[in-house]
Amino acid sequence: MTASRPAIPSWARTLRALMEQKDLNPRRLSLEAGLNPTAVRDMLEGRTKFPRYDTVMALAAALGTTPARLMDGRSPKAANDEDFGEDLDLLTEIIARLQEIVAEHRRKLPPQDFAAITAAIYRRMRADRPGAARGAIGPRIHDLLGYEMLRQRKRR
Repeated sequence: MTASRPAIPSWARTLRALMEQKDLNPRRLSLEAGLNPTAVRDMLEGRTKFPRYDTVMALAAALGTTPARLMDGRSPKAANDEDFGEDLDLLTEIIARLQEIVAEHRRKLPPQDFAAITAAIYRRMRADRPGAARGAIGPRIHDLLGYEMLRQRKRR
């Protein structure tokens, strides 16, 4: 009986291509991103299916790209500024932070509520531009999640 190799996620191919463009090996990128020395190797070998958002942010910064471009799964040559922009980066960050906060609170949000909270935060952040502070996403999620929990209690 042979052990099957883990499937390599499509974003890992993008990671590898970006590394090649920057002439980085897995250990060097791990260290430049502030990760443990084997983190990138584990990703490239399929042991990490979907890294945490802070890990993706660190890798993207070390590679000179955005989290959305890194995790898109398409070849970096196929992705251009017309396909992506600040809106996709903002939405990606909102969704990632909302997932983290929901998990911290051990809550389960129905998809419709998750989408409604994401949309509300996105609209508020867009209205605050230019120069909206990304650090404000967390408190907004906490506020909306608290509101949502109260709303769900009243339905019962």
